[in-house]
Amino acid sequence: MRRSIARLHESLDGELRRTGIGGVESRVDDIDRITFTDASHHMGTTRMSSDPKRGVVDPDCRVHGVANLYVAGSSVFPTCGNANPTWTIVAMALRLAEHLEYG
Repeated sequence: MRRSIARLHESLDGELRRTGIGGVESRVDDIDRITFTDASHHMGTTRMSSDPKRGVVDPDCRVHGVANLYVAGSSVFPTCGNANPTWTIVAMALRLAEHLEYG
């Protein structure tokens, strides 16, 4: 599993750098030291920003450049904290539902 994740990071890093989007920073030199827990939250992978160059979704959680695609979850967080994100995700999902219902 560790080798698969390391290979995924390498592939993703190569593609992001090839397209000029960014890159993946690995902070673990020794693959055997990578640890996994059931408390990982994938935050920031579809980051929110009003600027499409700095994020994937706008402040209404709509994917930039796509008319009817929204993302609700901690992946839109522009940064993360040290506490469980569940209540923030629920609040954001309710806000998005209201936005979609009333536009």
